[in-house]
Formats: sequence, structure tokens, C-alpha cells
Amino acid sequence: SEQSPLPSSSGSTSATLPKSSPQPISASTPKPTKESKASAWVADPRSEKNLATLEPVTAKLAREHLRRLAALGLTFKVTSARRTWDEQAKLYAKGRTAPGPRVTNARPGYSWHNFGTAYDLTLFSGKNPVWESKHYDTAGRIGKELGLRWGGDFKSIVDRPHFERPLGLTLAQARAKYPGGIVA
Repeated sequence: SEQSPLPSSSGSTSATLPKSSPQPISASTPKPTKESKASAWVADPRSEKNLATLEPVTAKLAREHLRRLAALGLTFKVTSARRTWDEQAKLYAKGRTAPGPRVTNARPGYSWHNFGTAYDLTLFSGKNPVWESKHYDTAGRIGKELGLRWGGDFKSIVDRPHFERPLGLTLAQARAKYPGGIVA
């Protein structure tokens, strides 16, 4: 086979490379697979903002949860995470002393959101939230595989978007141990 000399830094030729026919460059890029999408997954800005409010172990589990959902081609976003007790009070007031439907049975200090160990996921289709879908069951299954409690299993208000990390404490113990409501 013919060899093509390579110029050295002094201008003389030394090492050689085999001559080869140029290979055509493909104009099309292969479509990414679901798995490659998941490995390249990055949280959207809203999810990032909410993930930053969670205690570190819960944030890590939430990221893995989202990554596994992305591997299935599903777009979920973290739409709620840690809540202050004042934010919880406003949610609790809905449908009671404030307009709107009831969205929670948890008063301030009675939600794992107040301790930074709970988050809510919402399925999206493009820019639109999807409130009813079998994919929430998929998210529930994956969350439970990660050791999370899923709100879809709750008895009072079934809360399919909700996930919480068990701390081995009751809420009363958590309120006593973390009076400000955040687990550091």
C-alpha cells in the first residue's frame, strides 16, 4: 500500500501514514436512543430549583428517579419540593378558609415537604402538564424501587405525583428533632 509522508516540525518527512480513500460523511445524525437520552439527562430549570431545596439524600434519589423515567422516554418535572411552614399553611387553607379545592390534609409540620424529604413530580407533554396518565403508576413503581413512599398508595387523599423518603421517624418525632422543619 502507498504511504503518505508526515512532515516533522523541521519540515523534513519522517513517519508515514497509509493513504486511504476519503470516507463519505453522513448528513444524517442517528436518533438518540432512550438510554442515551437518560445518560445525557439534565434536569430542567424548574426541577433544578426545586431539587436544590431538598436535603441531599432525597435530592440524589429524586435525580435518579427522573433519570430512570427519562430512560423510558417520559418527561417528568419536580414541581414541588421543600415547603416552608407558611407555604404549607396556605395550601392547607385551600378549600377550607381560602378559595379553591382542598389539595392537602397536612397542616404545617405534618408534611414531609416541610422537612425537605418529599417532592412532587408532574408528567409533561411538551409544555403542557398531564394530570391523568398511566405513567404516574410507572413513576410510582420506580419511586418504590428506590425506597421512596409513593402518594399513590395513600388512603386519604391519593396523591400520585407525591414521593417521600422515609427517615425512620414519625412526623411528631421529626417536628421535635427539626423544629424549623428542614433536615440538614
